[in-house]
Amino acid sequence: MTIKYLKSPPTLILRKIRACQVCYEEKLISMYREPLHQRCTHRECNICNDCVYNYVRQTLGTMLEEQVNCPELNCRAVLNFDSIKQILGNTRGKKLFERYDRFFTERALERMPDFVWCAHGCGSGQLAASGVQNNIISCIKCKMKTCFVHKTKWHEGLTCAQYDNQTAKTIRDSEKWLVQNTKKCPSCKSPIEKAAGCDHMTCRKCNYEFCWACLADFDRIRNHGNQYHHSRCKHYASPGE
Repeated sequence: MTIKYLKSPPTLILRKIRACQVCYEEKLISMYREPLHQRCTHRECNICNDCVYNYVRQTLGTMLEEQVNCPELNCRAVLNFDSIKQILGNTRGKKLFERYDRFFTERALERMPDFVWCAHGCGSGQLAASGVQNNIISCIKCKMKTCFVHKTKWHEGLTCAQYDNQTAKTIRDSEKWLVQNTKKCPSCKSPIEKAAGCDHMTCRKCNYEFCWACLADFDRIRNHGNQYHHSRCKHYASPGE
């Protein structure tokens, strides 16, 4: 902290300033908040209000998160809802805080065991204490039915147990199809389906090139010949052939 004396006849004004550790500008002490949270390990803030605001805005602007860490160096405190409100709750941060407030409220509701969102996309949700006894929840907004157990659209004609069995069978069938119709990329292990064409494959995820028939590295085949296919591959050729 630096103390500057400003001559302003006929009085002498004492003004305290501090250099911000982010923007490096010297600003009045009044431009710094007290520690942002009671769990902060620092006695005073060394990042000015504008830089704290920009930090929180950038953190929440990209992806809303419940936890925002204190920006001060070596401080591991997490800013709570009231701290975020204090930082953003002015005119310039009002819209972002409203988004954060809604997000924070929705996450709190979702942690309640009796809360369920409407599965039909109307944006409504409700507490349904009767959900344990009656798995069908009728939305108070759109009147459509949601399954309390699976949090999906109500599976008409199927009990929850029957729905579970059907879902499990669908998963087993899908896994069986993947085994029969796809192969894993030798590099990144992503499943790849071959619809048609030659056996020279390129993985869309990692761009690794390989032979569909034997999974051999196609770079070696391209550079050194077909002897680099596996010996039992239909494309294999002995050196010199």
